Amino acid sequence: MSSNRASAALSKAHISLIREVLRSAGLRGVDSPASSDTKRDASAFLTTEFRSGVRTKGALAAVLDQWNKQSSSARASNVQVFDRQPGDDNR
Repeated sequence: MSSNRASAALSKAHISLIREVLRSAGLRGVDSPASSDTKRDASAFLTTEFRSGVRTKGALAAVLDQWNKQSSSARASNVQVFDRQPGDDNR
């Protein structure tokens, strides 16, 4: 069990790399326009990807960009559903 914990731990350098990628993508920091939920989800996603073997800044940025596009589409779909008014049914 201890070997699993050791492999799950990230070094300061690893955490710094993940934070740098998040900041570059506008998904870290108080000045970021992203919601706290989005920033948390992006951080969790990128950490998982890092632990899965995505280890370079460029590769992390690429998978984060793809995740962000998919997440943005999902959020837009949810907004469209909730913006419907009664009587807007197009049947």
